Amino acid sequence: MAAAVQDSADGSKPWDLSAWYYHGYLLPHHQLMTYFNEDNINGFEVVASRYYTGLNPARPLEAGLGYYFSNLGNREVYGHVHGMYAVLGAEIFKERSPVYIHQSVSVGLSYNTERFDIENNYFNRVIGSHINAFVILSMNLRADFGPVSLSAGPSMVHMSNGNMRQPNLGINLVNGRVGMTYRFGDGSSLIARELQVDTAFSRHRLQFFLSGGIRQLSRKIPNYYGVGSLVGEYSLRFTQNQALGFGLDLVYDATEGRETFITRISEEEIPPWHMAVHLSFERIYGRLSILVQPGYKIWTPDGHSYFQFNRAALRYRLEDNLLLNLSIKAHGLKGDFIEFGVGYGFER
Repeated sequence: MAAAVQDSADGSKPWDLSAWYYHGYLLPHHQLMTYFNEDNINGFEVVASRYYTGLNPARPLEAGLGYYFSNLGNREVYGHVHGMYAVLGAEIFKERSPVYIHQSVSVGLSYNTERFDIENNYFNRVIGSHINAFVILSMNLRADFGPVSLSAGPSMVHMSNGNMRQPNLGINLVNGRVGMTYRFGDGSSLIARELQVDTAFSRHRLQFFLSGGIRQLSRKIPNYYGVGSLVGEYSLRFTQNQALGFGLDLVYDATEGRETFITRISEEEIPPWHMAVHLSFERIYGRLSILVQPGYKIWTPDGHSYFQFNRAALRYRLEDNLLLNLSIKAHGLKGDFIEFGVGYGFER
């Protein structure tokens, strides 16, 4: 696959620098969050990015790095958040118009200045760790004025640690944001592009992933428990950047079938395995893929605890057949655990 964005006179590709102002509120999902939510959210974001057109000529991909900072509704209890992350964005409904819709997904890590502490910050019942997964979803109306673009729209910011440390109810921010982008280089308008796209790609893929992580069940139980999975998956790539598939999961969970009491976990001897099936919806950006996988637990040793789950994943292709995997599994709207893993695939 080959592609090019029109280069500037010195041979370099144009790049964007964006600055955003956020204003919104903390979305409470716990009674104490409502009580301690004192301030509106005010924050800012800086993003440096470039556009790549080889994946879809009609909708070039924006890829870059960003930094986010804001308060969290209560300085003493929730503190502030610093986020560092990768940004993926795309234009929709542009078609040579200077006014269009721009959407983006940002995924990375955050540092929360305040977390739950049994002695010093007992009222923070939502975040038990300083380091957390960090996600921004946004959609904006954007207008181009030569090398300058102005944007405004809604966004959702989420941070949690995937049950690696309790408590882990997570923090969600609902914001409106306004921003300005300046494009450096001769490519002041993204309408002018050189496109050379090879439409040939492998359609059928069979992949296997081995992943693992840890989880904590309660802030009153200090123990950490291992989790892991072996996943086999088939997918059909029906466009350059979209694929559908299904798979079978063999899951190890040291807490399988156990009940939690106030300060301990039940000691029942239940085999820590279960099996599940899942569907897969994949968006492909070159070597990087974003996946959403709804699934269902189909077998447990005790014959109970069947339930539906959801998994979101990031995968990066190191080589033609070797992949890295980062995923978070959730039961309902609550995250269960985060997994890190490697995979091997076959294509034809």
